[in-house]
Amino acid sequence: MKIVLGGPPRSGKSCLRERLKTALRNRAGLYAYVLTLNPDGEGAWFQEAYQADSTLAVRLRAAHKEPWTDEHVPIYAEWVRECTHPLTLLDVGGRPDARNELICAAATHAILLAPDEAGFLPWREFCGKLRLPLLAEIRSDYDAAADSIDGVDAGGVLRGGVHYLERGRLDGERPAIDALADHIARLARN
Repeated sequence: MKIVLGGPPRSGKSCLRERLKTALRNRAGLYAYVLTLNPDGEGAWFQEAYQADSTLAVRLRAAHKEPWTDEHVPIYAEWVRECTHPLTLLDVGGRPDARNELICAAATHAILLAPDEAGFLPWREFCGKLRLPLLAEIRSDYDAAADSIDGVDAGGVLRGGVHYLERGRLDGERPAIDALADHIARLARN
């Protein structure tokens, strides 16, 4: 499974990615490989580094940030095509554009994270163009008091909400992320 993590900028995708990776390992014994497919300097290392030393992590991110150019596209697309890990999370950044369509052409599924319905719409269209089945649509509400789980609909899409996705904060229970990890584990084992 090559799962695109899509949603608008600053919706919490990188924080979700880190928590989901941990939940998959701890709850289901699954290792999720991460491909960071944008040159924003925030690789798979960033969340853990931020937790240990936020000032250093931010400085390293800034030092590794590159301008987005068309030259990145074939490299990232090859990474996705050639990846042979059974479970891979694809962190593509916040724009459902032609570049990301090329990069994600070999993806198999998608998880969408957005603060509201308007944030989901362009990503649903993106997934439709690529024929990516949705595994989940998760509302990101930074100020909510708790996560929510609406359940899996008839189309197999887990719906729910996650609260307070904050860099460096990997503690606390996250029922929506745990439910998402369980949902992915069931599909991965079938």
